[in-house]
Amino acid sequence: MHKLKYGSFFALLAFFSCQYPVSFSSLPDTHKFLVIDAEVTENFALLNVIYSLEDVSSTGAYTFPRPPRTSAYLMDSKGVMYTFKNTTGVRDTLFRGNIGETYQLFVEADGKMYESRKEIMNPCPEMDTVGVIYRRETFRSPEDLLYDGMDVYVEARDFPGVNNYYQWTWTHYAKATYCNKVYDGALKTDVLIPCNPPDCWNIETNRKVIVQSDKLRDGSPLAKFVTRVPFAQPPTKYYLKIEQRAIPSSVYDYLKSIEIQTQQVGTLFDIPAQTVFNPNVYNTIDKGEKLIGSFNVYSYRYKIIYINMDQVIDGVTPKHIREGHPFIGDPLAAFPCVESFNRTKVKPEGWIN
Repeated sequence: MHKLKYGSFFALLAFFSCQYPVSFSSLPDTHKFLVIDAEVTENFALLNVIYSLEDVSSTGAYTFPRPPRTSAYLMDSKGVMYTFKNTTGVRDTLFRGNIGETYQLFVEADGKMYESRKEIMNPCPEMDTVGVIYRRETFRSPEDLLYDGMDVYVEARDFPGVNNYYQWTWTHYAKATYCNKVYDGALKTDVLIPCNPPDCWNIETNRKVIVQSDKLRDGSPLAKFVTRVPFAQPPTKYYLKIEQRAIPSSVYDYLKSIEIQTQQVGTLFDIPAQTVFNPNVYNTIDKGEKLIGSFNVYSYRYKIIYINMDQVIDGVTPKHIREGHPFIGDPLAAFPCVESFNRTKVKPEGWIN
């Protein structure tokens, strides 16, 4: 099995997947899979229909086939249809889902018909608390950025009397200090090029599965570790948006399987191929066709927090993160802030300058 070695490939994966990217490099060589990945929420719906790699060469080169000719729609329990105008993973914020309603996905891709299981949008409890606790991880080298860090936890109360399945994810925004890096022959080093416009943010998102069911804990408080943030500057105020979702049981089982695998191999980019196929979307004629992705119908709640990296902790000094390269000498030079999965010109909600 050939492994891809190009960093840009991982960027493509995150762009092509709505929710949790799967490393196509871990799939059987030359086997092309259809990806049907969808999210239906109270505030938006999105659908991404693509093919995985066409081929991976012995040198690690890869080929993406053209997107399939696609049409798709949602149908609720009353027979009301909602047609997707975009099937490339763009959020459709005109759609509004309803808690307690059931949704089913129908997709035609290159003449083949696919449909999902009927999934209900379950209610999501509020996050009562987001806790941040400083902790030193002594098993790390003191030079490790995460040697001193802030552990982030969420607390919520489970709805009693029903089976509930939860997922957590997070997003970190940071002001971009530059938007490109080029080699300067005279200086014999890379130089940084500022962003245009200067209001530009880098985006970092969760790449690990964080899920929990309420089995054996029905109605009890939920407490879940979400992420660890390095105690380092910049920034002095660390922006973190944490999202809690109430997901279908089929998606929970799918993500739990991924979670178990990634405990062994590290991240979602290394998932063994046999464990990641779509749990609730199928070919209406060929039930044995293996698809990638999932149909995730969920309600969600979120909180935005700032972690103070200027706080005084006895005996601890925050690390200082340095870029290590100078800015370009031309004061007029600038590089566009291009919208992508890891960069945006849109000011983050709740941003504090």
